[in-house]
Amino acid sequence: MVPWFAVVAPIAALLAAAAPGESGAVALAARVLAAYGGKAAMTRYPVVVQQGEVTAHESADTGRLTRIFERPSRLRVAISYPGSRTEKRILDGSRAWRDQREVTGSPPQGAMALQAARMDLPLSLSESADRLVDEGWLERDGKKLRALTLPLGGGMSITAEIDEATARIQRSVARMPAGPGSLEFVTAFSDFREVSGVWVAFREENFVQGRHSGTTELRSVEYLAEAPTGAFRP
Repeated sequence: MVPWFAVVAPIAALLAAAAPGESGAVALAARVLAAYGGKAAMTRYPVVVQQGEVTAHESADTGRLTRIFERPSRLRVAISYPGSRTEKRILDGSRAWRDQREVTGSPPQGAMALQAARMDLPLSLSESADRLVDEGWLERDGKKLRALTLPLGGGMSITAEIDEATARIQRSVARMPAGPGSLEFVTAFSDFREVSGVWVAFREENFVQGRHSGTTELRSVEYLAEAPTGAFRP
């Protein structure tokens, strides 16, 4: 069995469009990809740089956020809170660091891998459509949603709760093993805006094990052909 910490993104067996006779999950994954701008727009640039603010729910402290993601499995997150040093989390494929300390093979790497998978979720659903688990329909806040789960290996998975009307992902639920149970990270998406032909959620509400941990509000989003030098090194 492949250990969970070695799995940092879905496989790339591209299935971008649903053909007649394919399952409902495959067809819905194709609709999601189209709703976010389509394959051409989403694969035009491999790197996205996001900047904004993160507000911690319990303390109400607001920090400046810089988030860099490079498909398929590289991520840098830096958060600077007033009066404290910058918190840095870096994932570079099979290796990971947190505040300049290597955490490869540890739960923090698993959490980063899940965040990287979430960043690419609209495309990943289509690329791995043959592996999706259809969880059926649910209703949340008056909206009819369809849940599709993408297994990531090693006991990790990510579920997309998709609005039937818009085919956009309203919530993602990422899970990883933790002791005898699992750890769950939920992100609710809103305030969608178009950037370089791709629709991006500029507001995220984040929850850990059901507890509201914070709110992320993006101020700028930029797509690049390559990442800034040294972005994925501590």
